[in-house]
Amino acid sequence: MRKFLILLLITTYVTPIFAQKRSLVATDSLIFNVNNKIPELLQKANVPGMAIAIYDNGELIYKKGYGFADVQNQKSITSSTGFNIGSISKLFTAFGIMKLHEEGKIGLDTPVAHYLTRWKLPETEYNKSKVTIRHLLNHTAGISVHGYPGFIDKKMLPSIESSLDGNNGPQRADEKVKLILEPQTKFQYSGGGYTILQLLIEEVTKMSFENFMDVTIFQPLKMKNTSFVITDEVLENSAIPYDKESEKLPFEYFTAKGAAGLQTTLDDFSKFIDEILHKHSIFSKEIVDIMTTATKVSGNQYGLGFRILRLGPIKLKGHAGSNTGWQSAFFMDFTTKSGLLMLTNGDQGDDVLKRTLRIWASTKYKR
Repeated sequence: MRKFLILLLITTYVTPIFAQKRSLVATDSLIFNVNNKIPELLQKANVPGMAIAIYDNGELIYKKGYGFADVQNQKSITSSTGFNIGSISKLFTAFGIMKLHEEGKIGLDTPVAHYLTRWKLPETEYNKSKVTIRHLLNHTAGISVHGYPGFIDKKMLPSIESSLDGNNGPQRADEKVKLILEPQTKFQYSGGGYTILQLLIEEVTKMSFENFMDVTIFQPLKMKNTSFVITDEVLENSAIPYDKESEKLPFEYFTAKGAAGLQTTLDDFSKFIDEILHKHSIFSKEIVDIMTTATKVSGNQYGLGFRILRLGPIKLKGHAGSNTGWQSAFFMDFTTKSGLLMLTNGDQGDDVLKRTLRIWASTKYKR
């Protein structure tokens, strides 16, 4: 399989899926440099495929699929191929929370315990009343559990409450969500905090988290192939995840959907990007500005749902995602409205994403 993959990438077997709104003349070197290097990067990292969208000055100037969604059956990556996006799920969960805030249903500076009845934070030496929604959003609430494992058998998925109590299977047995630092004092990345936010959404809305996100975000934006519910239809449309040796991996399911469980496509995610850059049909520019503003208590590493990434003088805002067999990244310079969305179906995709981001940045900002 590895030899077949290398041959595939050497011959640059890709599916061109251009989206242009202006002449490529102004961005020719940018696209050339990125496009020219990706096949080589995929080959070196042993990653089967990648989908990428490039934005420049607010416009989607290019999108393309490379390699295979399914190596054995030679099914190519396209803009409608499904990917798990790992922790980028947190970004969407944050927008769901901000929608409730905008509607006056929750207060960002209210202790999260005020809204929870189905589960309570365990008692510790730390002050639970300082665990607010705002600080959960920017990872400064002092909450444990960095990340979550997936489940191969979805019938074995625990409830949200059981997951918060540490019942997450043999990989993370007894890893409870709890206070491990004094809240509002320092940055502590926590998938557990976003599982609390997932529960909060259900408690406040009396809807399932999946249904709320669908009705509130995905349906209005016509993101028809985006879901926290993994159905047979979603699986049929999805790429296959692969390990470091390009061996096929089983698909994983998540209880902690708000932290790691979203499935989407390049086309659908592009609709979300268009919403936060231009349309503001369901999220006002003011809300996006608040969410993309770095917070001091996080050491300027995080806004509300947005990770802040610095590449020299460039300040990018977005998120990265990593689950078994999947690596993804979305980062945008909101000043110039330029950036990248990258989705891969291989364990080694992180190296491809980082190198592609550097190539893009060095080309874009040398002008």
